[in-house]
Amino acid sequence: MILILKTGSAPATINAVYGDFENWITAIMQLNEAECCIHSVGNYDTLPPNQDYSGIIITGSPLMVTDLDLKESKICKWLLDMQRNGTAILGICFGHQLLCVLNGGSVGNNISGIKIGSAKTYLTKFAKHDKLLGALPSVFEVYKSHRQSLLQLPLSSEILAMDDCGIIDAVKFGINSWGLQFHPEFNGSITRFYLQEKYNTLSAEGIDVQDLLKNVVDVDYGEIILKRFKEIAMSNR
Repeated sequence: MILILKTGSAPATINAVYGDFENWITAIMQLNEAECCIHSVGNYDTLPPNQDYSGIIITGSPLMVTDLDLKESKICKWLLDMQRNGTAILGICFGHQLLCVLNGGSVGNNISGIKIGSAKTYLTKFAKHDKLLGALPSVFEVYKSHRQSLLQLPLSSEILAMDDCGIIDAVKFGINSWGLQFHPEFNGSITRFYLQEKYNTLSAEGIDVQDLLKNVVDVDYGEIILKRFKEIAMSNR
């Protein structure tokens, strides 16, 4: 069974049209109700149902990791135990940053401001033989929406991908634990909707939203990653 730790929700306008993060993830991974469990983290002190989880996905969130003190929370301690036990774990955006902090790294604001829309990511030499990302091209397009990123990596972690600005896009935190700064659950339509939703805010920051909209491309690399994660998780059963 795959556990989806729901750390936040998409904006209501997007939710009304496309559903929420967990809907996109389960649809891409083709998980039925018997194959997954959705657990909203709430105050991070209520543990998920006691099940035999083969994999865990930590969703994105509009919240900032730096605004939360989670190291002593029950869920975060549980997550570290699951990671040490070799359970397959995938953190997306907020989840990626959360795993970084829990493993001893740090997170902070992007120097260049918000990153949103389509962007290229570049695999490192460590990714060539990685079982999650190793089959992907050395350069590929991803979807982004984040104001914070990793500043300091935990010890023994490996950078698997970076973007043009030097932002760390993918990290391996443990033998079966990964973080992605980008959103593999997004598609081109959702990304365009995000840009429209944030149009006024982005414009007020001097960002050319029309240019970002023109540059959104439709790719399926996120789908490839999520389906591969499912394979990895199921192989651990």
